[in-house]
Amino acid sequence: MEFPRAHDGLKPLRKSVAETLAGRNRMSLDYWYLLPMGLSIAVLAMSSGVSAGNFWVPVYLLWAKFDPPLAFWMTLATMLCGYGSGVVRNLRQGTLSRRVIGHYLPFTVPAALVGGYLSPTIDVSWLILLFGVFVFGCGVRMLRYLVWRPRSPSSLTGPRGEGEKAISEPFPGERGVALVGGILLGLIAVGLGELMLPRLLANRKPYSTAEAVGSTVLVIFVTSLAAALVRLHGAFLAALGEQRTTLLGAMLFAGPAVVVGGQLGPMVARRLNARMLRLYVAMILVLVGVLLLGRFVVTAGLFR
Repeated sequence: MEFPRAHDGLKPLRKSVAETLAGRNRMSLDYWYLLPMGLSIAVLAMSSGVSAGNFWVPVYLLWAKFDPPLAFWMTLATMLCGYGSGVVRNLRQGTLSRRVIGHYLPFTVPAALVGGYLSPTIDVSWLILLFGVFVFGCGVRMLRYLVWRPRSPSSLTGPRGEGEKAISEPFPGERGVALVGGILLGLIAVGLGELMLPRLLANRKPYSTAEAVGSTVLVIFVTSLAAALVRLHGAFLAALGEQRTTLLGAMLFAGPAVVVGGQLGPMVARRLNARMLRLYVAMILVLVGVLLLGRFVVTAGLFR
């Protein structure tokens, strides 16, 4: 009678480990493009206050070919890494406004929880279409106002925008923006920054434009965290477990990229004067509107 050797029982374990390592080596090359793209998206989002989800959802859906639930989760996870880094940078350079954060955060977080809870039961395709048209219209309106408005010496002030004349307020009140933006972020992972930042830049306020962007970044970060947590139910966690190799492969490049971009973006926003920042945000809103319309075409099944 031949007894099994002690190390024979380790052969299946060694084989499993070898297969896992081989899979990680393969996946480490599949998503290399997320490194430069993640850096660019993070700088763009952190310097403008516009939600990074507008750019990550098309990347994960159309380029990486992720399933919609996985694409949505990856968008939130990537945003949390980038916005967390951006919050740290804004804290260090002092570009946060307690007034802005206190006025918005108590409303955005509960609204995001509601939106995240309702998202599995709602067809958000038409909501994406309507919001895309709205954001595109807001961007065009801001561009038209900034380009055709006669330039005055006060429009060339530094980052704090002292001496600027008040601009007519086309947006709803702070609570309305916070509630609607939070619900949208919970439903479709975008919407809060697109509503919040134009509202903050619309009138002369006792905070700088860089503080408006930095405060928006912090509010989006905390609200995105709430939206991510409310989606962590059993079935969704099981689906994520099945896709863990894909998640790790993508985050291997996207994670470090957005962390670095989160440090650079607030530095860009701090160097822009008030007029340039408004022009910058207006152009990004137009781009975001186009991306949302493209996202509608994909999610509605009009493009195959």
